Amino acid sequence: MKIAILKIILWPKKNVLPPRIISFLPDKINIITGESATGKSSLTAIIDYCLGSGKCAIPVGLIRNVTEWFGLHVKLANTEMICARKNPGDQQTITDLYWIEGLNLEVPNRIKKNGRVEDLKNRLNQIAQLPHLELSGDESVGYASRPSFRDMAAFNYQPQHIVANPYTLFFKADTTEHREKLRAIFPLVLGAINATTLAKQRELKDITKEYEKLKRELNARLDAAKAWEAEIESYYLQAKALGLLPDSPYPDMTWNLDRFVHELLPLPDNVKNLDIPEIKEGTSEEAVTQLTELLGEEDSLARQIGSVRQRLSKLDQLSVSVNEYGSTLTEQKDRISGLGWLERKLQSQHKCPVCCAVHEKENEQLGVLQKLAHELSVLSNSVAQAPSKLEQELADLRNELRSLEQKISKTRKKRQFLESQTEELSEQRQRVRQVYLFVGRVEQALENLSASKNVENLKDRVEKLHIRIKELQNELDPQAQRERERSAIESVSSRIHDYARDLKLEHAAENVRLNIRELSLQFTSLSGRTDFLWEVGSGQNWVGYHVACLLALHEHFIDLSNSPVPRFLVIDQPSQVYFPEAWPSLDEAPCEKSADIDGVHRIFEALSKFLESLPYPFQIIVTEHAGSITWRGLVNIHVVENWREGYDDFLIPKTWIDCETTT
Repeated sequence: MKIAILKIILWPKKNVLPPRIISFLPDKINIITGESATGKSSLTAIIDYCLGSGKCAIPVGLIRNVTEWFGLHVKLANTEMICARKNPGDQQTITDLYWIEGLNLEVPNRIKKNGRVEDLKNRLNQIAQLPHLELSGDESVGYASRPSFRDMAAFNYQPQHIVANPYTLFFKADTTEHREKLRAIFPLVLGAINATTLAKQRELKDITKEYEKLKRELNARLDAAKAWEAEIESYYLQAKALGLLPDSPYPDMTWNLDRFVHELLPLPDNVKNLDIPEIKEGTSEEAVTQLTELLGEEDSLARQIGSVRQRLSKLDQLSVSVNEYGSTLTEQKDRISGLGWLERKLQSQHKCPVCCAVHEKENEQLGVLQKLAHELSVLSNSVAQAPSKLEQELADLRNELRSLEQKISKTRKKRQFLESQTEELSEQRQRVRQVYLFVGRVEQALENLSASKNVENLKDRVEKLHIRIKELQNELDPQAQRERERSAIESVSSRIHDYARDLKLEHAAENVRLNIRELSLQFTSLSGRTDFLWEVGSGQNWVGYHVACLLALHEHFIDLSNSPVPRFLVIDQPSQVYFPEAWPSLDEAPCEKSADIDGVHRIFEALSKFLESLPYPFQIIVTEHAGSITWRGLVNIHVVENWREGYDDFLIPKTWIDCETTT
C-alpha cells in the first residue's frame, strides 16, 4: 500500500497559537534525535492514533494537556490526505475525526469534526484493496474475520518497548487478540492467499451449504417416494370401502404402483358426481338458536315450578297449623262454657252459689273472665273460617303447578327433538367432511408421490454443485497453499539471514527462520537444536533481529503485487541497548573506537541499504537518543529535527508551554 507521512501536526488548545508541524520526506530515513522526555517516543503513538487505533496510547501529561487535535498529512498513491483525531481527554478514545483528501493540501490553522473514525478505516481499507471477505471459510470465524488496515500496523511500528523485546517481535502482538489476528492474516500478507483465494473460499463455503441442503432434500424425496408407495394401496382400498370408486375393480397381485395411481386419479371427479346430501346453509345455526331458546324457556319454567312448589309446601304447613290451632281454641272454649251459668246466678243475688258467701259489690274477676270468654269466642269463629280460604288457595296453586308441569314437559319434548336433529345434522356433516378430507389426502398423496418421483432437475443441480465443489477444492488445494506459504517464509528467512550477517549478529551462521505460528524467529544449529529469539541472549541480538525481520518482511511485501501493508516503518530508540549511559557529546566521535557506536551505525547502514535495494519509495522514521555520529557518512539520511537545548523545539514548543503557564 503506497502511503508516506509528510507531516505530523498538533493543533493547540489555545486558539492564538499556530499548529505544531513536523515535516518528513517520503523516501528517506527520517531521524528525530533528542534528549529523553522531549516527546520522541510519543510520535509512534500519535501516528498510530491518527490512523485509526482503537485506543489512544499518547502519554498523558503535558502533551495531552496542551493539544486539542493530533493529525497527519499523508501522501497516497494518487492523492494526499489530512486526517486528525481529537484529544480524548479523560477517555481512552473518542470517534471524533477531521479528514480531507485532495491534491496539494494545506494545513488549516483550526479544524473541527467532519467525520467518524470508522469512515477513515473504511477509506484506508479501500485504498489498501483489502478483501471484504473473512479469512476463514469455516462457520466459526473467530479471529479470522475480515482483514483490516488496522491489522497491518503490526509491520509498521517498533516502539521502544517492542524493538528490543525478546518475547514480542511485532507491534501489539503482546495481547491475545492482536496475536491471534496476526496469525490469521500472515498467509494473506505473505501472498500465500489473496482476494481471489478468499472469494473462492467464500464460494466454496456457500455452495457447500447449498449442496448439503439440496442433498438432504433429494434424499428426503427419494425416501418419501418409498413411503408413499405403501400408502397409495391403502388409500385405494379405503376409497373402495367408502364407495367412492364404484366402477373400479378390486386389486390383485399383478397390480403395481402405477396401476394404483391410475385408478385413484379419477377419485376427485367421482366425488363431485356422487349423491352426497347437501346441507342447507344456516340449518345448524337455526337449530342451535331454537335449542338455546328452548333451554332458556325450560330453565324459566323450572324456576317457576320450584317457586310454586315452595309456596304450596308452605300453605300445607299453614293449613295443618290452623287446624291444630282451631282444636286448641275449641278446647279452651269448652272449659269456659260454664261461665254463663255463673253469670246468671249472680245477676239476681249477690250470694255465691258454690260457697254461699254474700258479695255486696260486683265481682271484678268475673268481669275479666267474661272479657276473655268473649275474645276467645271471636277468635274461635275466625279460625273456623280459615280452612276454607286456605283450601281455595291450595287448589289454585295445585292447578298452576299442573299447568307449569305440562308446559315444561312440552318444552322438553321439543328440546329432545331438536337435540336429536342437531346430532343427526352433525353426524351427517361429519360424514361429508370425512369424505372430503379423505379425498384431499389422496390428492395430496398423489401430488407428493409425483413430486418425490420427479427429482431429475434436483439431481442435476446436486451433481453440478458437486462438480463445482471438487473444482474449488482442487483450486484451493491446502497443500498448494501451504507450499506457497512455506516458499514465502523461506524467502523472508533468507533475507533475515542476510541482514543478520550485515548487522554482525550472533547465530547469523545458523539457520534462522520466521515462525508465523509462534510469531517469533527460530534458530536451528548444525546439531539440530532449535531455539527461539527469547532463548538467544544479548540486547544487541534482540534489536538486530527485530530490524532484520521487519526489513526482510517489507522487502517481500514490496515484491508482491498490491500488498496491503503500508510502505513505512517507525522505529523508536534502536540504540537503547547500546547506550545505557550517555557520553558528553553524541555528535563527536570518542577518542577510542566504540563498539556501541559501530553497532548502532550498522543498524542505520542496514536501513540505508534496504532503501537502496527497493524498486519503489519507502519511508523510515527513526526517533533516536543517539546523535549524528551513529549515521555519519550514510546515504538516504534526513535529519528532521534535533530536540536538544539550543537546537530545535521539542515536540511541544516552548511558546505553548509559556502560554500554558501564564494562564
